[in-house]
Amino acid sequence: MSIELAPILTSFIIVTLAELGDKTQIATIMLASRLKSFPVLIGSICGFLIVNAVCFLMGVYAHISIPYFWAKIGAAILFIIFGLLTLKSGRDENKFSLKSSSSALLTAFILVSSMELADKTNLAVLAIGLTGNSPLSAFIGIVISAILMMSVSVAIGSRLIRTLKLKCFQMISSLSFILLGVYLLLEAIIIG
Repeated sequence: MSIELAPILTSFIIVTLAELGDKTQIATIMLASRLKSFPVLIGSICGFLIVNAVCFLMGVYAHISIPYFWAKIGAAILFIIFGLLTLKSGRDENKFSLKSSSSALLTAFILVSSMELADKTNLAVLAIGLTGNSPLSAFIGIVISAILMMSVSVAIGSRLIRTLKLKCFQMISSLSFILLGVYLLLEAIIIG
């Protein structure tokens, strides 16, 4: 199994766009503004990766079990739904509060992993797995994105920025996923 650059970049961009302004990013910023940064960083990355690794593996398994055409259609529909959910959910994600805990790592892990359950990022990661393009390379892109996004969130939070206006990022992210879904849908129908 070789490592390819295109799937790494594709999955990195998709997951990074999915996390911009997401409730997980907001939660990580708030945790880092109240707790020690390094444990929050490690707990957030681990929580994010465990939940999304399961979704990714589900997508890879489905890709192996489902004909290519239907997997592509499924991935396209997931991206479109993801984009629409991102547009819709932008209003409520900044309403988040947390009472600090003695264990920053455990708090971050539990909070991030529970926020990632049934999150729109799961749809994106599932769709990445469904494409079946070099699974190891795609997962490397997901890991790099998780490390980058959680690191940026912790850096912002550790500087005590407590409220961010991320509507612009959410809009760009939403439209990007809808366009990607439409592209995949057209590609599946035209190319087959």
